Amino acid sequence: MASNYIKFYTFFDILRKHSNNENMLSMKKILQMMEEQTGDKIDRRTIYEYIKNFKELGFDIREYSENKRGYYLNSSNINNDYCIDVSMNYSNKIAVKIEFDNELRDEINNLKEVVDILSDGERTFIAKIETSNYNKLISWVLHFGCKAKVMEPPEVRDAIKEEVKKLHERYI
Repeated sequence: MASNYIKFYTFFDILRKHSNNENMLSMKKILQMMEEQTGDKIDRRTIYEYIKNFKELGFDIREYSENKRGYYLNSSNINNDYCIDVSMNYSNKIAVKIEFDNELRDEINNLKEVVDILSDGERTFIAKIETSNYNKLISWVLHFGCKAKVMEPPEVRDAIKEEVKKLHERYI
């Protein structure tokens, strides 16, 4: 069973990847995709609540009541480059602890649906994310440069070290 945070983010991810003003999703399709991706049946009232929450967060989600065709995320003002894709295979998820410089706090707090803040320090804080998409996670962490450091698990740290080594070799 997926956590409520995962379900919340999965809903957003479905709209982000599968909807636009030309490809609107019916409630039936959203519920079907949610069940496929989370393994849980979702009530339509939950989807209405997610829509309300995302609108409160400033996202432009268009509803069936507005266009009589379906739901979609108007993503013209969203940068999709670094969204974390956690709605992959829930049976193979791992928890990754990452230490971030405090100057990234606002950016990481914007991902509170998928990131848990574990501890606060004077200059850094530690967050946990659960994912099964190593490649996307590695790219996401590397985009922070030296302001993020994977603490555990060792296999993710090693994968990032290997990627940095390849980058180093490419540029020397």
